[in-house]
Amino acid sequence: MQSNISSVKSVACQHTWGHYTDTAVVVVIVVFVVAVVVVVLAVVVVVLAVVAVVVVVVVLVVVVLVGVIVIAVVVAVAVAVVIAVTFVVVVGVLVLDHIVVACC
Repeated sequence: MQSNISSVKSVACQHTWGHYTDTAVVVVIVVFVVAVVVVVLAVVVVVLAVVAVVVVVVVLVVVVLVGVIVIAVVVAVAVAVVIAVTFVVVVGVLVLDHIVVACC
């Protein structure tokens, strides 16, 4: 009888220990999966942050380049207008001078 009780206790202990071992394995797997998910999310956040910085830098560069181009166009138009007005004035003065000389 004693042998049967010891045998039952041994089986019960093994079953309980096996249950704890199974639970520990499940907990370790869950913790590992959660850790992997957290690492993946951290990598995604870092990648998104880098992409955001690159986008901001590109936008700033484009804005600066557009500003420089606009300023260059405005300066070129202003110079062209000054040259055209100067040409018209000089030609006008020469024509008037020629007319005045011819008349007098």
